Amino acid sequence: MPPLPKKRVNESDPFTYTGVDYFFVKSDTGSKKVWVCLYTCLVVRAIHMELMQDMSAEEFLLGFRRFIARWGNPKQIISDNGSQFKLASKTLEEAWNGVTVDSDVQTYMANEGIQWQFIVELAPWMGGFYERLIGIVKRCLRKTIGKLCLTNEQFRTLLAESEAVVNSRPLVYIGNNINSNIILTPAHFLTLNPKTGFPDHNEDSTDPEYLPQISSAKKLLLTWKKGQKHLNMFWKTWRDEYLLSLRERTANKLRSGRIQSKTPAKVGDIVLIKENLPREVGKLAVYVN
Repeated sequence: MPPLPKKRVNESDPFTYTGVDYFFVKSDTGSKKVWVCLYTCLVVRAIHMELMQDMSAEEFLLGFRRFIARWGNPKQIISDNGSQFKLASKTLEEAWNGVTVDSDVQTYMANEGIQWQFIVELAPWMGGFYERLIGIVKRCLRKTIGKLCLTNEQFRTLLAESEAVVNSRPLVYIGNNINSNIILTPAHFLTLNPKTGFPDHNEDSTDPEYLPQISSAKKLLLTWKKGQKHLNMFWKTWRDEYLLSLRERTANKLRSGRIQSKTPAKVGDIVLIKENLPREVGKLAVYVN
């Protein structure tokens, strides 16, 4: 197994490097499929989901615009070789490079351009970082709704709730004393307060940073600094615990070695003739060089 890519283990804003893929569910009629487009952050492992009516490039681009409006422009999108992804990639490339005339605007658009990377065809394990999260979401949905068929609005609401649950999962090992360390989750990087989405406004006179009777501008600045301090603490936990856990990968060798590559056949060895037949009915022979 090769080392993890640099974009997976370096600090970056959420969804700077993003994987995208589809999975389908049944609609309210039970006879039509609706699709869910799942975006995955490579670094903080957060997800964002969009409900799609079909797998057309136009439908994907609309959902992609909603994703950018919420989380900003990603630097790189990684996906499989679906036709809607290739067409969307071509459309975005034309939009970034061919719309404007002014050189300064062209330079800015080029700098903000989105690079689209396709994994190798017929190699789905290269997209394992988003396939894993698709499996988690599908398992949550299966336990929640079973075989029920929901309306689009009901399913859209359920997707938002499932997204919040998955983004609240722990990224690091939780010991016996859960109050000793930060239980780091993807939601910590998305919002200052992962429970409500807003910074904590409760004033505490015992807080060393508490300053009574200050102006609203200074109060907002202190709130912002406190949020940055918490964010730096989250990144420290991410480096010290989450990154170290990524080293514990055991599937770096074959479970059973390939005998042919280690010990070449010698004269007199019994070998299996390679033919287009099942292994149990293959022909044996004696190797004579």
